[in-house]
Amino acid sequence: MKHGPVASGAGEPASADPRQVLIGRLEAAYRSAVEVGFLGPHEGLRLRERHIEDALALAEIRAPQPGERWADLGSGAGLPGLPLAACFPDTSFTLIDAQQRRLAWVAATAAELGLGNVVTVHGRLEDLGHGPDRERFDVATARALGSLPVVAELGLPLVSVGGALIVPRGRPDDAELDEARLACGLLGGEVTDMVPNPTSPIDPVGFVVIMTKTASTSPRFPRRSGVPTRNPLGRPRPKRR
Repeated sequence: MKHGPVASGAGEPASADPRQVLIGRLEAAYRSAVEVGFLGPHEGLRLRERHIEDALALAEIRAPQPGERWADLGSGAGLPGLPLAACFPDTSFTLIDAQQRRLAWVAATAAELGLGNVVTVHGRLEDLGHGPDRERFDVATARALGSLPVVAELGLPLVSVGGALIVPRGRPDDAELDEARLACGLLGGEVTDMVPNPTSPIDPVGFVVIMTKTASTSPRFPRRSGVPTRNPLGRPRPKRR
């Protein structure tokens, strides 16, 4: 995997691997995320492989390109968006979350790392999907946003036609994949691939589901706040007695 140039920090040997230097700086920054409770109390011992390397593994499947616009949906503590932004400085990353306190930490950390390609947006995806960011992004990612149909409804409206929504997770069952396919059909997209992600340490066998935007999303979607989660698209309705 090829990353963009990374500036060495003060006091680091000139011969140090720039990527490892950067990962070390990210690891140090994420220790503070553990301290303030944005990551679990036991995550400090496995920040590198469980969070940083796991985020960067997405670039093995779909590498950010210069000039592209990426969105990290429900970014939380900036995962996977912040590590990707650090390693791909020529790609623009917009990190979106409904929790202002977490976004403030992400913005401060990006500034501390000297990242000029990170923008944070505070808001709900149900609302942002009807705003100026609609169909603006080449790629969107969602690490922990919900089931595949929910991710599809919240993510695909923000992706431009021809773009992709990439979703790292464990192995989804056939029922969830069928529901995702039905949801994508309503949203102007399709499930185009499910790629094994053996570099991911989070799940026994990690996968990345890829949804491709093939047509503009109907203005009916996303539905109002809370509805996508309560009543996911593609899920069979219970029969009335």
